[in-house]
Amino acid sequence: MPKVKTLAKLFRAIADRDWGSAVQLARAVASEEESIGHRTAAQALRGSLNPNGKVRSRSAMTEDTGNHAAILGAALQPVRPALPLGDVVLRSAAREALDEVILEWRRRNRLQEAGLRHRANLLFHGPSGCGKSLTASALGAELGIPTYVVRFDAVVGAFLGQTALHLRELFRHAEMEPCVLVFDEIDALGKQRGNPLDVGELDRIVIALMQELEHCEAQGLVIATTNLATHLDAALWRRFDLTIKFPSPTKTEMAAYVRRTAKALGVRMRKRLRAEALRSKSFAGAEGVLVTEARRRVVREG
Repeated sequence: MPKVKTLAKLFRAIADRDWGSAVQLARAVASEEESIGHRTAAQALRGSLNPNGKVRSRSAMTEDTGNHAAILGAALQPVRPALPLGDVVLRSAAREALDEVILEWRRRNRLQEAGLRHRANLLFHGPSGCGKSLTASALGAELGIPTYVVRFDAVVGAFLGQTALHLRELFRHAEMEPCVLVFDEIDALGKQRGNPLDVGELDRIVIALMQELEHCEAQGLVIATTNLATHLDAALWRRFDLTIKFPSPTKTEMAAYVRRTAKALGVRMRKRLRAEALRSKSFAGAEGVLVTEARRRVVREG
């Protein structure tokens, strides 16, 4: 018999008139029945999706899921990691915590058999340019799954309730596809409620975000980052399975980052260049110095 959670998602998709997700979930139910030897039942279920033996065309499926695909296409920006996770400069406590998250994901089936789920909702907070987004993309590469950064300009809608619907589409995608979904600068959506100067819709967006985080069963990871941790709604923090602070780098950490990044970019570390990079107050600032030098080298040699 299909798992109650799968059926609940199916019913929710039907209630939301999200026919694309409903079809995917229905197919998953049929596959589950087939996997336990109920081939006749699986055939009957698939037949219900294709009445009179007529298999729906790709264009028909595209029409049903057009709105879903349009939202995802506009809101999800694929990113590639600048460095492998092993080369990202992290404090020992942060690296140990992320190693545990990686191990849980790789053994998620074993956890599921025990009635548990892997930790999927992570919050990275700390000053700007200190490795939060870099670490998020590197995690995707480490797990072998794509990383997407959410574009808030495509998520926030002009009409009442539109933003909440867009958020639902994004989290549903995270439930369907193993990926790392990154909400960079989450404070744009999840700031403290109750400001009398804000319109009520902003509070509703925070509530919708919290509900999605609480109920989403992501196949991969959902990572939020913020430079303004004190601006986040207090209740939002409880929706994350793990929070990691990214402090400003020490001189030793900055030197290690500059060395590794220069090597990755193929930049020779002259004394002047090294000093300029180390004067930066963040990893992002140091990277900017090295990327500029790499660009100059390519232009000169070209």
